Amino acid sequence: MNLAERLRSLLGDEQVITDRQELRTYECDGLAHYRVTPAIVALPRDAAEVAATVKACAEAGTPFVARGSGTGLSGGALPHADGVLIVTSQMRRIVEIAVDD
Repeated sequence: MNLAERLRSLLGDEQVITDRQELRTYECDGLAHYRVTPAIVALPRDAAEVAATVKACAEAGTPFVARGSGTGLSGGALPHADGVLIVTSQMRRIVEIAVDD
């Protein structure tokens, strides 16, 4: 099973993007000057799915970059061309707030 198939088994088909045209949506953040198209985009919905995605990437030896909604202006969340972009914008719940941290 390749990494895309593994991620689909963990997240569901709709939460994993491998289509070249769809991937282009994620090639940059708000700083559009620098563009890198990721190999795979994963759209986890909760912390457990993020952890499972990171674990699958680590087991496959594949680099990953975490990204929110892609509005940053510094280029800090640019994807890796051979890696997975983990997009957290579908995470909709606040589970805990650690005020002291």
